[in-house]
Amino acid sequence: MKESIFLNREALLAKDDLQIEKVELPKGFVFVREMTGHEKDIWEKSMLKEKPSGNKNRGIEYEVNIEDFRAKLAVVTVCDEEGNLIFKPEDARSLNKVISASTLDKIVVVAQRLNAITEKDKEEIVKN
Repeated sequence: MKESIFLNREALLAKDDLQIEKVELPKGFVFVREMTGHEKDIWEKSMLKEKPSGNKNRGIEYEVNIEDFRAKLAVVTVCDEEGNLIFKPEDARSLNKVISASTLDKIVVVAQRLNAITEKDKEEIVKN
């Protein structure tokens, strides 16, 4: 059994080696990688839409917006060989309109596996 070591502040702030996987698509291939915590926050936040609150005391309210769900996940996981993301967040809608559902699904399946996004996680996003 491998001995575990205590990770101090410096070790935790060192850049992680994010796992990258090549995904074969009908016209070629892309690389898909793990998200950083910040990227996952951006992706999860993109599933929410501010809505006007009918009550001044409640502050800002949100509703779930799963539009472009898969394309938004692709945008924060498709990268070049070095792990640099190739899309900008605003590319999600355009990507979703031009890429086939089956091609997008191939990317999303790998992105979900690499980032441990389960069906339960997706239900939590919708529920919260």
